[in-house]
Amino acid sequence: MTKLKIRRQDDEIVWYDLFEVEDKPGMNLLEALFYVQEKLDGSLTFRYSCRGAVCGSCGMLINRVPRLACKTQVSDLRKEPTNEGNPEVLITNKKTETDNDEILIEPLPNLDVIRDLVVDMDPFYSLLESVRPWLEMKDDIPKKENIIDQETQVKLEQYTNCILCAICHGSCPVAERDRKYYGPAALAKAWRFDLDPRENEDNREERLEVVDSESGVWGCDTVYKCVAVCPKKVAPTLGINELRNRIDTNKKKEE
Repeated sequence: MTKLKIRRQDDEIVWYDLFEVEDKPGMNLLEALFYVQEKLDGSLTFRYSCRGAVCGSCGMLINRVPRLACKTQVSDLRKEPTNEGNPEVLITNKKTETDNDEILIEPLPNLDVIRDLVVDMDPFYSLLESVRPWLEMKDDIPKKENIIDQETQVKLEQYTNCILCAICHGSCPVAERDRKYYGPAALAKAWRFDLDPRENEDNREERLEVVDSESGVWGCDTVYKCVAVCPKKVAPTLGINELRNRIDTNKKKEE
C-alpha cells in the first residue's frame, strides 16, 4: 500500500489528508488520485484533461517537485523522499533514493488555490496574452506554401511543444515574489514568435517592447529551474537569453 498525503483547501481552511491506495504495477499518480476520488473521498478536487486529448492540466507539486501527475509513476515516487517541511520548490530528487510508502501532493505554487489541488490559471493565461502570442503574417504572403528553412524549423519546434501546463511558472522563483512577472512560459512563447520568419515586423517590434522590462526578460534570475521541470523539454531560459540579445542588438543599431 502507498500513502498519499494530500494538501486540502476549502476557502481559507487548509489541512492535510492521508489516504492509502494499492500500488499496482504501472500505476501513475493521476490513477491513484482517481482511486481516492472514486473510492475514498469524492470531495477531493483536482484538474485533468489527460484522457480528453488535451495534455497539461494535471500539473501539481509532488514531493515538492512540479510535474504532471499523469506522467509520474507511483513506484518511482516511493523511491523519493517527500521533502515535507522544505519550503523550497525543488527540481529533482534523483540524487537520494529511499524506501518510502508516503507521497506528498500539493497544488502548483505561484498561483492562487481554488480548491484542493486546483489552482486559478487565469493570471497565467493573462500574462501569456500580454506578450502577443500570435502570428501576424507579412504583407507579401506567398501564393503557395509559406516555407521555413530546416534550421529555423528545428529551433521553432522546441518552443511550439509548450502545452501551457504552468509547471515552469510554478517552479520560477521570480514568479513567486513578483506576480507581474510574465513568467517562463509567456517569455518562451514570445521568443517562439519572434523567431518565426513569417512574422510581421511591426508585431515583432511591439512584442519586443513589451518584454523589454523587469517584468519581462530582464527580471529572469536565469537559474534554469523552468528548463529542468518542463515535461516537454522546452527551454524557456534559453529563449529569454535570446530575446535579451535581440533587444540589445536592436538598441545598438538605433545608436
